[in-house]
Amino acid sequence: MRQHDSGFTLAELLITLVILGIVAAMATVNYVAAQKRAREASVKANMHSFQLAAEDFNLRSPSYSSTADSVAALLPMSGSTMCNPYTKTAGRGQAWADQPVWQARMVSASTQPGVVTYGDSAGALYQIVGRGSSGDLPLRLTGGS
Repeated sequence: MRQHDSGFTLAELLITLVILGIVAAMATVNYVAAQKRAREASVKANMHSFQLAAEDFNLRSPSYSSTADSVAALLPMSGSTMCNPYTKTAGRGQAWADQPVWQARMVSASTQPGVVTYGDSAGALYQIVGRGSSGDLPLRLTGGS
């Protein structure tokens, strides 16, 4: 009587490894894309927080703030808790920046991803832009009196 060995052949093992490799590659691409979307969503949330602080400043005074420092002072813990989602750093120049002079469509004052830029025009109009991983986000927040 002949006894048969049970187990997988080399071909079956190789096919299984190839399939697992393809699934792992697809999962990695999806994970990286999800991280990028999450970071950009965090930048947008920071932009919204800055917008709320700018509107709060306008309610407390007759005009909008001319500097980002005055707006950041109205954020929780004076803006020190606003964190750049890319670098995990906080504060002026790291998570937010000031743009004292800007055109009708403001561009970010920073080349670093994750920085929210505030710009004011004579206390009557402000713009807030955020920097994503590949440039300025298409969202621009603005106010006007």
